[in-house]
Amino acid sequence: MAKTIVIIGTLDTKAEEIAFIRDFVEEKGHKALIIDCGMAGAVPFQPDVTRDGVALAAGKTLREVAESGNEGESIALMAEGAVKVVQNLCDEDAVDALIGLGGSMGTSLGLKVMRELPVGFPKLMVSTIAFTPLVTGDKVAMDQVMMQTPVDLWGLNVVTRRVLESAAAAIVGMAEVSKKIVIEKPLIAVSTRGITWYVNWIKPMLEEKGYEVVVIHAVGMVGGKIFENLIREGLFSAVIDLCTGEVIEELNGGALRAGPERLETAGEMGIPQIVAPGCMEFWHWPGSIDTLPKDRRVHIHNPLVLGVKATIEEMAQAAKVMAEKLNKAKGPVTVLFPLQGLDFHDRPGGSFYDPEGRMKFLETLKEYLAPSVRLIELDMHINDKAFAEAVAAEFDKICS
Repeated sequence: MAKTIVIIGTLDTKAEEIAFIRDFVEEKGHKALIIDCGMAGAVPFQPDVTRDGVALAAGKTLREVAESGNEGESIALMAEGAVKVVQNLCDEDAVDALIGLGGSMGTSLGLKVMRELPVGFPKLMVSTIAFTPLVTGDKVAMDQVMMQTPVDLWGLNVVTRRVLESAAAAIVGMAEVSKKIVIEKPLIAVSTRGITWYVNWIKPMLEEKGYEVVVIHAVGMVGGKIFENLIREGLFSAVIDLCTGEVIEELNGGALRAGPERLETAGEMGIPQIVAPGCMEFWHWPGSIDTLPKDRRVHIHNPLVLGVKATIEEMAQAAKVMAEKLNKAKGPVTVLFPLQGLDFHDRPGGSFYDPEGRMKFLETLKEYLAPSVRLIELDMHINDKAFAEAVAAEFDKICS
């Protein structure tokens, strides 16, 4: 069955590359739908959606966009229009996949469109700045493919042809197997990290009860940030958010920050939550290994992952913020507190073992949590099987 693949870019600067992908798509028996987001220069061939149409979707004429005052505002307006055009096509089930290509302008525009697409919709960005500091995790869609081109997209040559052919083949393949996510069993999310092992027991326990379990790797913008977005999309019936260390990362500028909305969306949506302070006794250093602080306990997981022990004051502040977030919840919330440790590092002999800090965290939680939030103290470690069993038992209570 033929698929419709959107190609988004600027025909005034990337016409040859767009035409190359279009021809590949059509040679494979599919339809290419081209959206031109250029603002000046010639239009070598007629797109399916013109730049005037994109501007109009943003509520402007093309002249108004071009005269908006600066190029940053202009490309933002075109991105806004492109988002609306693509969303309308999706609402009509008129498209099956999307590919974008460009330099910094085309990439910023394409990424904006892709961030608005649902999980499971095929999306691929060919970019000259894909893996540079300009493209941070929060700018990339939850499940999109980023492809770095090793040379600039300045016409066709032996290198760009090969890159574009690979990209076109990838999006065609993705479109051919694409289908919407259909939830057949209640979907439960469990957050974890490599040093919190409870999921090994919780997952089969819930599956035996007829649930399907999605495990969230709580590692910042590609972890907790995506988690919050998935909750907002309505995928989950309940969340078991036991690795909430991204909260203390946010407060201290840690490398695994997930944004200020972390630990808030489930409460806003009113779905049941079971929460624990997993990984709340440390945060990750955002710099290189040679810049690690000398006055802190540190754990070098590898040259990229550098843990820094939080102070008691930092832990208390994280507990206060955690309580304030959970107090706003519209649905049932239970906090399970493992008295013997918050992760693998927080155990006798561990890099960040800190009974005093852990107790200060608990005291602060008790001080600030509203009566509507249930707090249960468990005399066990978060990685004990007994903790997983307590989670499953509490899940039965709040989700029955």
